[in-house]
Parts: sequence; C-alpha cells; structure tokens
Amino acid sequence: MNTPALALLTAFLFATAHADIPLVTDGQRVFVSGGYPRKHVQAVLADGSGKTAWENTSQVYVPSMIAHQGYLYAVQDSGVATCWKSDTGEELWKERLGGTFTASLVLVGDNLFATNEPGQTFIFKARPDKFELVAENQLGDEVYATPAICGGRIYMRVVEKTDGQRQEMLYCLASE
Repeated sequence: MNTPALALLTAFLFATAHADIPLVTDGQRVFVSGGYPRKHVQAVLADGSGKTAWENTSQVYVPSMIAHQGYLYAVQDSGVATCWKSDTGEELWKERLGGTFTASLVLVGDNLFATNEPGQTFIFKARPDKFELVAENQLGDEVYATPAICGGRIYMRVVEKTDGQRQEMLYCLASE
C-alpha cells in the first residue's frame, strides 16, 4: 500500500472512532470492520483516494477477516460465516455456525478454521459458490485465542474447567 493510501486510511479510521480495527487487504482494497459506533464492513480503495468501494451493515468486530482469491471471508461475532466478492461486496453466502466468536479465521490451503468461544472449531472450504462444512470438533470449554497452524500441527490455547477451577492449556494437535 502506498504512503498516501496509508495516511488516508489512518485518518479515516481515527475519524470514525473504531474501537477495534481488524484490517485486511487484497492489494486493491483495504477491508475494515467495526461494531462501534456503527456495525459495518467497508472496502476502501488502496489507491490513496480514500474512496469507499462498498460497505454493508455486518458486524465483524473482533475476529479478523480473510481475503483470498478475490473473495472476503468472515465470521461475525454472532457466529455467522459469510463470503463476499472483494470488488463489489456482493454477499454470496452466509451460514450460521453458532456461538460467539473472538478468535480470527485461519486459512490453510483452501480450508478456513473458525473457533468459537465455547471451544467448537468449524472447518469449511474457502469457496465462493457455497458453504461447505468439512469438519467440526470440540476442544476445551472456552477459547478466545486464534489457533496457530504450522508444519502440519494445530496449536490451540483453551480453557478447561474442572471442579469449578479454570485452567488454561496449550494443545498441539497432529496426525502422529
């Protein structure tokens, strides 16, 4: 992103008083979302003009979005997965996963990993034509951290509750 575009975007973000600012870019647009003072996902042109390419009223306040092959994927705080066309903002699909989301999406190959606060992870395809759930599983009683995936391993920080005691755990999941 060029310096004028970054300066305009910075001025825009501070002027609109975003409390939490997940940003992602596809190189042509910078996508920003917020929940305060208003719910929205917005695409700002990354050409330095500061012009809005498109905007909607979805709330992706905490989790970060993923721009991938011309599409923008998100899981709203309320547990709804959504796919938009990056250039127009056209909503192509949305699917209720359930639960509240704090952790961000993670893209591995063509799979998106989304973990909700009660510890349920949903793996679905990053494809624009339809929502396709690949797998779902449960780990822990609470999850607020984004999974880290590297070298064929998934690292998950979770909370386990036993006899009223809260214990944070770090798990490494691998095939062997």
